[in-house]
Amino acid sequence: MRKFMNVGLLPIILIFPLMVFSQDLDTTDNVESSRESYTTVDFSYSRDKGNTDLDSRYFGLSYVLMGDAGPLTDTEFLIDYNRSDDKLDGYPFTDDQSLTLKFDVWANQRFSPFLFFQKSYDNIIGLQDRMNYGIGGKAGLFKGFSVSYAFLFEKEDYLGYEYDSTSVTDTSSYYYNVEWEDGFWSYGDSTELGANEFFRHSIRPKWKYKFLDDNIVLDYRFYYKPRVDDFDDYLLEHELKISIATFYEALSIDLNYTNKYNSRYDGAPVINDETGMPYKAVDENISLGFSLAL
Repeated sequence: MRKFMNVGLLPIILIFPLMVFSQDLDTTDNVESSRESYTTVDFSYSRDKGNTDLDSRYFGLSYVLMGDAGPLTDTEFLIDYNRSDDKLDGYPFTDDQSLTLKFDVWANQRFSPFLFFQKSYDNIIGLQDRMNYGIGGKAGLFKGFSVSYAFLFEKEDYLGYEYDSTSVTDTSSYYYNVEWEDGFWSYGDSTELGANEFFRHSIRPKWKYKFLDDNIVLDYRFYYKPRVDDFDDYLLEHELKISIATFYEALSIDLNYTNKYNSRYDGAPVINDETGMPYKAVDENISLGFSLAL
């Protein structure tokens, strides 16, 4: 809980005055508020015992506030939080969390500038902490297709080690001093590396389209995120979401697919200390579930 509070404090301080300003607009009893808000909650839990020992938990919360914020018209404020914690045979195979804050001006217009903040971690891929924030803009082009760009400051902390040169056994590894021993990668005397700070580009094409009287929504996004000072260090992310309306208006069936590529793991081996094996460069996930809008 303390980590969650620390995560959200800075961006909330920055954006909160805009929200307060929007709630202090001149209104009368005869004028209906132009603001709208939407809250979506997702939760799942699974527990298997016996031949399979599985403990799986997921929680997601999304809040969107739309309307005018003082002199800023057609704004959109987003809070999105999700947490996954899965264990198989007592060992973690999903352990990640993400908090995203975004404030759009002219959110539904052809061009929209925005402020962005995100705090996340993914222990399964060795990412102990990542924080990025910055400013960007979105341009709508045609039939639900848009492109956005953001310039971000990033602070990331991957689980990595620096080795004593006297213990080097495999100089071909850039990230780790490793050798193959009894079916596992092993490493010698080391000191854990600290966080790294730099700037990053984020380029995102997006296509969002609605079919059959808005009963089916397709949302596809692709992110290309190179470091400003090193384009060989980059992230690629594909996100596809298909949402199908049910007989109950607030309930939908969601199909989600993600594919994430990390260039730092495509080359010299970087060892996962939980498994003793190298991290893989690509992670894929597909899920089917329900979403409830409150």
